[in-house]
Amino acid sequence: MKLLSPVLLLVAAAAPACSIPHISEIMESIQEEREEPQPQPQLEEEFSKSDVQTLTFDQRLDHFSSQIDCHQKDNDECETFKQRYFYTSRYVHKEEEKKGVGINTDRNTVSFLCVGGEGPSLDPSVLVDSVHCTGDMIELAYKLHHEQNWNVHMFSLEHRYYGESFPNKNKSQKQGEAYLRANEKELDSDDEYKYLSSRQAVRDIVEFINSSETSQHFDNGKISSSNNNKVRWITFGGSYPGMLSGWSRLLHPDVVYGAVANSAPVQAEADFRSYNDHVSLDLGQESLVGGSKECLDIFESGHAEVAAILEGGDVDEIKKVASTFDVCGGATMLLKDRKNLNFFVGYPLMFPIEVQSNDPTCDEPLCNVQKICDAIVDEHTADPHKPSMEILANIGKQKQAGRCKEVNFQSLINYFSAPSTAKSANNRSWYYQTCTEFGFYQTCEDNSNCPYARGHHNVDMDFEICEKSFGINAKKVKASIESTLAYYGGWDLIPGDEKSAVLEGQKRLLFVNGNADPWSELSVNEKRGSSHVQTINVPGASHHFWTHPVKESDDNHVVEARQAIYRHVYDWLGINEDSPRDYDLKTE
Repeated sequence: MKLLSPVLLLVAAAAPACSIPHISEIMESIQEEREEPQPQPQLEEEFSKSDVQTLTFDQRLDHFSSQIDCHQKDNDECETFKQRYFYTSRYVHKEEEKKGVGINTDRNTVSFLCVGGEGPSLDPSVLVDSVHCTGDMIELAYKLHHEQNWNVHMFSLEHRYYGESFPNKNKSQKQGEAYLRANEKELDSDDEYKYLSSRQAVRDIVEFINSSETSQHFDNGKISSSNNNKVRWITFGGSYPGMLSGWSRLLHPDVVYGAVANSAPVQAEADFRSYNDHVSLDLGQESLVGGSKECLDIFESGHAEVAAILEGGDVDEIKKVASTFDVCGGATMLLKDRKNLNFFVGYPLMFPIEVQSNDPTCDEPLCNVQKICDAIVDEHTADPHKPSMEILANIGKQKQAGRCKEVNFQSLINYFSAPSTAKSANNRSWYYQTCTEFGFYQTCEDNSNCPYARGHHNVDMDFEICEKSFGINAKKVKASIESTLAYYGGWDLIPGDEKSAVLEGQKRLLFVNGNADPWSELSVNEKRGSSHVQTINVPGASHHFWTHPVKESDDNHVVEARQAIYRHVYDWLGINEDSPRDYDLKTE
C-alpha cells in the first residue's frame, strides 16, 4: 500500500532508527564527536512539502507539585516549557467529502498519538514514513480513512528532555538542540534532569490530550463534552515509547481509550542478564534469525581466547590482540585500566552485533545476524585451524569501516558526565533514566549464557557510571527500580493497591513482541504478565520491526502481526472484523 509521494518516502528514509541505545552505538557516538563533522542532508525543504505541521505546546514542567491550571491566561505561578509535537490531518475528510460519505464526525473520528521517547530526535517524518509508528499506526490510519470512511487525526508528542523539548535550568523560552549548541556550559547543573521521568512523561501525554492545544484540531475546537461521544485517543509506541503508551492507558483509562505497546520492557531490572542470554539464542538457532550452533561456538570461543590472553598479562600477546582488533590507543589502553579490559571483552565491543535491530531483509554485507554468522562459519570452514579470535577480528574490521575500536571505559563516563551537547543530549537523558528508573544493564556474568567473555561485565560497572556521571549510587539505583515496579506494577500491570481501577486500564491494551528481540524478556506476552491484556507474538522479529516502514520484502510474520494489530484496534472502535484474540503467529 502506497501512503504518500515517492519524495516524502525518500525523505523519511533518512530518519534514524528508534530503539533503546546499544552500548556499541554510544561508543560510536563518542568517536563521532571527536571527528570532523560530516555534512547532514538538508531535509527542511523536502519536509515543507509534506502535510505535517511542527508545533509547540506549553507543557507543565512538574505535574506533581500543584494543581494550578497552567492554561489559564496570565498565570505566572505555573512553570511550563515548550514541548514539541507534530500533527497531520492527512486522513481527515474535508467538509465536502463528509457530505458524500455520510460521516458522523463524533462517532467516526479517532486520534492516533505516536509517543516519543529515547533515541534520535523526532522530525516530521514521524508522521510520514519512519521506524516509529509507520507499520502499525500510519498504515492503520490509511485503512480506516480509505476503507471505513473514518477521520483519523495523527499526532506525535516529543518526550521532555529529548530533541527540541529540552527545558533548560533557567526555564526560559530558549531550549532544545539549538540552545544546547549555543550554551553547552550553562546546562551543567545538579538539577539539570530534575523533571525527567517516565511519570512526568505519562502525565505529559494526558495533559496534551486534554489541552485546548489539541482540541483546536477538531472541528475548530468543538468537541462533544459527553464521554461517549468525545474523540477517542489511541496511543502507539515502540521500545520505551511502547512502555509509555501502555502505562498511559493503564493509569489513565478515562483519557486514553486504547494503547498499542510494541516491544515494551515494562519489568524494570538492574541486572538484565537475560538480554545477552537471548543474544546467544539468536546466534545459535537458525530458526530465529539465521544463526547456528557453529556460529555461536566460534563467537564464544573467540571472546574466551582474547579474555585468556588479556588475563595472562603477556605484554607481547596483548599487543598482538590490540593490533589484531585495531584497538584505539593499542595495548597501552588495554593495560591502562582493568576496566578497559573488561569493557573490551565483556561488552559488545570486541565484536558488536546488534541483535535487537536485526533486519532479515537488508542488502548490505554483514548487515544482519544470518549474514554475520554465514561469514563466520565460512571463514572457519576455509581454515579450520584459524583461531576464532582471528575470524572475529577479520570480519569485525569489515564492519568497523576503518575506525579503530574505542575501549576506554573512562571515556564513557566522561561522555555522560560532560554538559549536554546537541549530539549527546538524548543519550545522556536516556542513561540518566536508567539510573533513576529502569536499570536495564545488559551484564555478562559467570553463571549466564552470555556469548561475550563471561565474568567481565557485572552490574557494578554500570552502577559506577551512574555514580560518577550523575551522582547516583548503587543503593539509589536499586531503590528507584523498586519504586518504578511498585508504581507501574511490572509484568502484572497492577500498580499500588488500585486494582479495581487498573483492570479497566488493562482493557484495550495490546502488547506486541518479536521472539528474536532480547527486550521481549522483560515485556508482557501470552505466558507472562497480566492475563487481562491482549498480546501478539511475532516469530523471528526483532525490536518493534513491524512498526518500521512497510516493504515488499517484509517477512510474512511481520505482515501478519500488522494485520493482527489492525484487527484489535478495529474491534476497540466497534468496526466489524474478525474477532481478535491473543495472537501467537506460529512458524510455518
